[in-house]
Amino acid sequence: MWDANPKELQQITEDVIGPRIIKYELRFRAMFGGILAYAYGRPFASLSNAGIAIKLIEQDKQALIDEHGGYPLRYEPSDPPSKSYVVIPMAMVEAKGEELEAWLLKSIIYVKTLPLSKKKPKKL
Repeated sequence: MWDANPKELQQITEDVIGPRIIKYELRFRAMFGGILAYAYGRPFASLSNAGIAIKLIEQDKQALIDEHGGYPLRYEPSDPPSKSYVVIPMAMVEAKGEELEAWLLKSIIYVKTLPLSKKKPKKL
């Protein structure tokens, strides 16, 4: 785990995606001391002190872990590993290059296939 600044990670994500932010309907929302990134109304990345963690299909998750040094997201060392999110290696994030772009786009493309979550009615 590294001590990343979620606002800086948001800026990196915006810079890497560039003008396609509009096409992918990217939005960012503060959540529990971090930021959740949405594409097409679906969460695709968690930006926190742990780094940039993305949602991927199982095959891509395993490739990011086995071939590139990614690891399952844990907000705290004692937390169980996330089944949904994999942290992108710090070196890849800091490089801000095509490899980071490719992984972010894999996540965006994947989440577009997921159903939108239904909003729960507000309690009065």
